[in-house]
Amino acid sequence: MKKTIIKILKGLGITIVAIPVIIIALFIAIEVVGYAANHITTSKQTKELTAYIEKTIEDASISEVYSFTGNSTGTGNHVECLSRITFKSDMSEDDVDTIFKEKYKYYDLEGQEGSYVITVYGDAPFPDNIEGH
Repeated sequence: MKKTIIKILKGLGITIVAIPVIIIALFIAIEVVGYAANHITTSKQTKELTAYIEKTIEDASISEVYSFTGNSTGTGNHVECLSRITFKSDMSEDDVDTIFKEKYKYYDLEGQEGSYVITVYGDAPFPDNIEGH
């Protein structure tokens, strides 16, 4: 009887210690998966933006491609997917802006003497990930 009670108490003790460890491991696993998913999403967004520029602006000459995953504004705890591409084109800024209005909701276009910088902001699949803090 005494051995049975000791076995039960030992099992209960192991369970009490194991539950927090399992919860912490699960939390870390979710954060790592979220981190990877957010970066994959940013990479995909940047590739799609590059392809869209090459397809819709025939004389586009891309000189720089930049992407960022994280909190780009510093105004809260969230993750954004940012893609920025610098390219040259002989098209007018209004025409280039019209092209991006057709596809993107959140973007910023800066133009100067035939050189353009387009910045596209996208939603991250895990916006509350630790990376946004």
